[in-house]
Amino acid sequence: MINNNHDSFSPPSGNCTLWKYMDFTKLLSLLENRQLFFTRADQFEDPYEGTWSKASVTLLRNPKLNGGLPINAADQIIACMDKMRKKIFISCWYTSEHESAAMWKLYLQSCEGVAIRTDHTTLFETLNKTSIMTRTTLVKYIDYESTLIPFGNLFFPFIYKRMSFSHEKELRVIIWSEEDVNLSQIDSNATYFNINVIPEELIKAVHVSPMAPKWFGKLVEQILQRYGITCPIERSSLYDRPSY
Repeated sequence: MINNNHDSFSPPSGNCTLWKYMDFTKLLSLLENRQLFFTRADQFEDPYEGTWSKASVTLLRNPKLNGGLPINAADQIIACMDKMRKKIFISCWYTSEHESAAMWKLYLQSCEGVAIRTDHTTLFETLNKTSIMTRTTLVKYIDYESTLIPFGNLFFPFIYKRMSFSHEKELRVIIWSEEDVNLSQIDSNATYFNINVIPEELIKAVHVSPMAPKWFGKLVEQILQRYGITCPIERSSLYDRPSY
């Protein structure tokens, strides 16, 4: 189930197109297992994932500005976020009406990859069929040196990222493992989590990497047919020579 009625989150105000770039093996895993993969927050490469900005911590440590909090309040909150990072699971999506050259290079280990395309409404409806409590939010990109991340809720550090990542145009699906309904379904030591989905409903189109050979595109088409996926299959023309 999905719950976007939370002040900390910023879901899209309307529908928007979403992309997930992946290697062929991850596409095959999605089709075979019929599950959407979520990574635990502390497993991401970004060391700032789930942390307060420097501006926020500086404020906490200033006795004239922190509202009378004890001297060690900042250290306690930082320690709390280290634990919170092990309770948050995230699925990342690229938000755009158009494919991205940067995303092809960032998320594919080879030229043999694809991007599945869907939209927020479809993803919302898919998540709403599960028993796991999830939330969607657009990521906010800020200068961590000068911009405060609010302290009102422990979700906030997972909704902000540094400006250096703004090219990702990310929408996140977030799971908090200690949500009451999730406690009995997510192992306390899990580093990832899968949610059951119906791929033929979730996937609106599959785009084949612009660098992939023609035989790979044919293979993708055969695999999708085998799993009953009837959506459009498009080879990216990103690097085709212009024709006039």
